[in-house]
Amino acid sequence: MRPFVSLVSFLSCLTQVSAWAPRASGHGAPGHYGGMQTHDASFTPDHILRVTQKNVSIGCQTRESVVVNGTLYGPTLRLPPGQRSWIRVYNDMEHHNTTMHWHGLSMRMAPFSDGTPSASQWPIPPGRFFDYEVYPLKSESGTYFYHSHVGFQAMTAAGPLIIEDSAEPPYAYDDERIIMLSDYYNKTDTQIEKGLTASPFVWSGETNAVLINGVGVSVDETAGQNGCKLPIINVEPGKTYRLRFIGATAISMVQLGIVGHDNFTIISADGAYTKPHSENIMQLSSGQRFDVIFKAKTEEELNGTGDFLIQMETKDRPKVYQGYGVLRYYKATTQINKAPATPPLTFSTKPYEWAEYALEPLVPNNFPKASEVTRTINIDSRQLSTQSIIWQINGLEWNETSSPFPGDKPYLVNIYEQGEAAMPNYTAAMNNNGWDPTTLTWPAKLGEVLEIVWHNTGSLVNNGGGVDFHPFHAHGGHFWDIGSGNGTYNQTENEEKLKNYNPVKRDTTNLYRYGEKTTSGANAGWRAWRLRVEDAGVWMIHCHILQHMVMGMQTVWVMGDYKDIAVLPLLDTAGYLQFGGNSTGNSTDAPTAILYGVGRAAYNIYFHPLRHYPGPRLWAISRLPWNLVNLKGSLAFRIRELHEQYGPVVRIAPDELSYTSSAAWKKIYGQRTPEFPKCFDGRGIAGPSVTNPAARNGGIVTADQEPHARLRKAVLPAFSERALREQEEILQLYANKLVDRLRSSSKAGAPQDLVKWFSLAAFDIISDLAFGQAAGCLDDASQPWLQVIGTRAQGIVRYQFAIHYGLEGWLEWLAPKAQKLALKKHGELTAGKVKRRLQATENKKDFMSYILENPQADLSNADLVRMASAFIVAGSGTAATALSGITYFLCRSPEKYSRLKQEIRNAFTRGEDITMTSTGELRYLKAVIEEGLRIYPPSPSALPRFVPGVGEDIDGKWVPGGTAVGVHQLSAAHSGFNWSHPKEFIPERWMDEDFSRDDKSASQPFSFGPRNCIGKSMAYAELRIILAKILWNFDLELVDMAEDWVSKQRIYLIWQKVPLMVRCRQRV
Repeated sequence: MRPFVSLVSFLSCLTQVSAWAPRASGHGAPGHYGGMQTHDASFTPDHILRVTQKNVSIGCQTRESVVVNGTLYGPTLRLPPGQRSWIRVYNDMEHHNTTMHWHGLSMRMAPFSDGTPSASQWPIPPGRFFDYEVYPLKSESGTYFYHSHVGFQAMTAAGPLIIEDSAEPPYAYDDERIIMLSDYYNKTDTQIEKGLTASPFVWSGETNAVLINGVGVSVDETAGQNGCKLPIINVEPGKTYRLRFIGATAISMVQLGIVGHDNFTIISADGAYTKPHSENIMQLSSGQRFDVIFKAKTEEELNGTGDFLIQMETKDRPKVYQGYGVLRYYKATTQINKAPATPPLTFSTKPYEWAEYALEPLVPNNFPKASEVTRTINIDSRQLSTQSIIWQINGLEWNETSSPFPGDKPYLVNIYEQGEAAMPNYTAAMNNNGWDPTTLTWPAKLGEVLEIVWHNTGSLVNNGGGVDFHPFHAHGGHFWDIGSGNGTYNQTENEEKLKNYNPVKRDTTNLYRYGEKTTSGANAGWRAWRLRVEDAGVWMIHCHILQHMVMGMQTVWVMGDYKDIAVLPLLDTAGYLQFGGNSTGNSTDAPTAILYGVGRAAYNIYFHPLRHYPGPRLWAISRLPWNLVNLKGSLAFRIRELHEQYGPVVRIAPDELSYTSSAAWKKIYGQRTPEFPKCFDGRGIAGPSVTNPAARNGGIVTADQEPHARLRKAVLPAFSERALREQEEILQLYANKLVDRLRSSSKAGAPQDLVKWFSLAAFDIISDLAFGQAAGCLDDASQPWLQVIGTRAQGIVRYQFAIHYGLEGWLEWLAPKAQKLALKKHGELTAGKVKRRLQATENKKDFMSYILENPQADLSNADLVRMASAFIVAGSGTAATALSGITYFLCRSPEKYSRLKQEIRNAFTRGEDITMTSTGELRYLKAVIEEGLRIYPPSPSALPRFVPGVGEDIDGKWVPGGTAVGVHQLSAAHSGFNWSHPKEFIPERWMDEDFSRDDKSASQPFSFGPRNCIGKSMAYAELRIILAKILWNFDLELVDMAEDWVSKQRIYLIWQKVPLMVRCRQRV
């Protein structure tokens, strides 16, 4: 094996180097750690945004505004998913800081780039720029937008952000249009901000206009006069469009309809694809996005009409703004250029009913059940008067200047600088309505499932009881929106609504109002979310109305512990920890950036979908530990240790989970369509051509679902009850021959290796059953075929290693000569036996006879050879292993041994009375066999499967599609979660009520479901007959009672048994 070990050493080094070697470029997918990167003149960002302050035409007026790239609004950015994009943001203003937030993207891959001053990053000072690292995942394909997160800048400093689909979109359309809605105020940002924080308080007033893509008409202007124009959306007749609606308003909730068109089919909400849902109008609040399929009228339907009025109306504000635009079919034809005298459409007065409990995910999204909720956080929003008018959330007011650290230092910065001392006190927060009174943050632990309930309340200002609506937006991970209603939240009532409803994940939903006023301080409506805390970092949750944000309606959440958040070296983060540090640049200073998302190891630990599952960190980083332990023949033992350390579910590779529960057995291996497909990527059955579907589908063990069903159906008659009765003669023949050989060999009192004798007998039995021909093993103990099979088993783990590293082509050259000869010899022997059986004329009841008689068995000679090969390997190994293990544990347990011997000898007066039927009546014998199969399972490893589709719920927790999952039999059989005294041999657990709490279904020695061992009944009969005959004829005694026979073995998928020396004294 030396050449292969050398290869292992080489690959060990290779995988380490490839995991950490620097890249020449900071672009592309994460895969190699790049550390720090200086963005000098040789670096070219993917996109450039320049933030300036200038006078712009807006709402048919002129306003000093903060804009991006000189226009209202900024350019549309289109980013590819699954790779990094660098977006350089210049602050070209003279007197104001700025940031950029990528609204709706989780930013889990680069938390210093979330754009939230005083929370996750320092703002960009005037005259400098910052390179934002944006790494959208493939699951985030959809519609977003970017905007400044400083003060009131977001009203104009914003632009569309589209994450492209990684494959063909699930809905077909011809073209798309972006419809970005925004507000216009004729006051400057500074005037509005100062008024909102002044004493006395000065309200901003209501919106002067709602704009479509930056175009609209102010309330004091008139479309069609002085160059004032309505916004226009151009379409072509007969085409299907994807309309990407973006709610970029400062305050307004907008309802929008198109005259003559009421076919808005929603297909996505906040970047998540949904099942199609139709509405006759659209409704958006600040921060929300909806994609709809919109079918334009045909030429015939238009009948010469080219323009259709778009009507907009704000909702639930003291003053209603009504605005208009034009849907234009013919660019050269103008039929509408001014607003109508009266609105042509009548909108709903109940915005809280729009698309509520209606949007469901296109594919399952792991919606957490109420039973999974670990903590419910009730949050009320209150408006009250101090020196000014403010908004508080559970008694806490927070805005950009609320940081408790000097200079409004961001929380994430302080955590890196101060370590554990900067983390919020979780216990103090639990006793203080959810937030820590020292840091003013809301802590949450990774793995928690939060139910966050927002309550609207009547205003406390002058006891007026006024009620506003609030579009609450969450940074970081998205939440499941579980509904809303009037009054106070009642979980029981809401669960009834959720029974047949699977909520879509969102990042912005409305806390509605159900009336203009209520009693001051009283609850006046609720909105509820469920959130799996999975993304470590410092994330904001706030009302997205800009005025309310300035007035304090924001919260900062610290998700995860210190070790979960501060994952970068402190030295590397230095430029991010200082205001104007070297993470920013200017015309003379090149910035230094962290390639945060690049390390595959860092990704696997901190960002991988399986990151919250317990397990050793090195195994989560790389598959190498799994492979090396497997090559040593100790993988099953090591995984058992990991389960003892980490529990019933363990992450044993970057993309693999090991289970021990009976529920996992049923879920992973049970009958279902589609089934969990077998893994042939180097962790399950492995061998020549196993990665080739055409080749592997010829074998019953390796075949995919459909060909496996065909092959199993073909051979099923050979394992029927009728066949079993007719084949008992073969079992009796070799069981008796085994007794005779033991009796002869034991006359001189010499210890016998029962592993050898059981293997010889089992091989003779399966050979006769499979081919109708004796192998002669009990007659010639030197039979080489057994050695061939043992060598072949070792070859499997070498193939697993080679397949994983793409080295199958090298294996022929690197593999030991003995392995190659073993594979060749096994094939030749099997093919020869099959050929002779097919030429035989004797009518013998072996497996072949039933298969050949089966009219549904359309099998070629090659199919028969592969089938016979599987029978030989599985049939001989399983029986011999089980007999050896049961004998060892019986002999180590004198009381159990004595009880079984007594049962057998009392039941039979003659050896000839020991039959398949009679042994089936021996309760203790059956219990001994079950316990032996549990404590020493013939197949101690797992045959993992891939989770199909987008994912499945296993053991009450969602597992994403493509994850390898399996039950390791040795671990499940020895788990304290399944068994009392799991390491003890106690046959009584299968009989007595004292062990009723043992989960008997966790022991599946012949696997489970439609791919379980087809020869299970035959194996049980063989075990009963041979054990009964041995104990009826002999008294057994281990040569060395102190020897731990099991621990001396290696496991290459199956046990590599060592000699089991037993004295077999003939019964007197």
